[in-house]
Amino acid sequence: MVAAISAVGILWIHEYGLEQEEQKPTSRFEKITVALKVLVENPKMKYMIGLNALFGFAAAFLNSYVNGEVVYSVLGSDDKVGSLNALTAASAAVSSLAFGKLAQYTGKGPVLMMGAVAFSWVGGAFLLRPNVANDWNIVWLVSVYVFQGIGRSTFEGTLRSTFADYFPKETVGAFANITLQNGMAATVGYYLSNSLKCSDEGIRGCTKFRNGTLHNVLAFEWLVVLTAVFAILGYWRASVLQNREEKDGEILGVASPGLLADEEEEEEVRRII
Repeated sequence: MVAAISAVGILWIHEYGLEQEEQKPTSRFEKITVALKVLVENPKMKYMIGLNALFGFAAAFLNSYVNGEVVYSVLGSDDKVGSLNALTAASAAVSSLAFGKLAQYTGKGPVLMMGAVAFSWVGGAFLLRPNVANDWNIVWLVSVYVFQGIGRSTFEGTLRSTFADYFPKETVGAFANITLQNGMAATVGYYLSNSLKCSDEGIRGCTKFRNGTLHNVLAFEWLVVLTAVFAILGYWRASVLQNREEKDGEILGVASPGLLADEEEEEEVRRII
């Protein structure tokens, strides 16, 4: 019913025109080209890669290893996978409201950092308790899904809002970078979940999957945690560049009227003479 109402409601959506420099690309190739242009030319963009990659890696780790192996190991069946993923969506919805209020007082930076820390728990929990079969229970399992939802809320809300603030004249390329970077990270993550193999189950992090194959999940866990660290450091550097640009803009904004007034006075003197 909701889908039907949405389909009818879209008929009343007004499509606003875009200025010439903000025309949307018409093909996937153009979108990739615009995204790469912003990535190369705007120094802030490369420092934002960590935040986008973090969501991709954490989502791939959760969907491949946690959904596929950990849930069965802890609960004895896969029946609750859907409910646990629903918990992620619910925690994302609730935390997005809380973060929206918090950002009004602290700014968006602390919210993004808290989101990165939340994502780090998705892999970090397994570093703290690597023996899932013996040491894990429903509380630890639920915590992973809840923190994934908390991190997801910052990615889908605060991060996109930050991109709009940081790249106001390059919004098309900026948002294309979110999709590109997150998608590439997720692709790499899913590939690693199947290709990181090991040969000795006695080595820490070498885990036997239900199909009998051995996988090095320790490397994937560290990938998520270290990406969270780089995401925080990268955002900090991008925010420094953003603050510098804003200060330069304020200086120019104050100086320009004065310079304009001087030029007008000189022109008036020439006219009188």
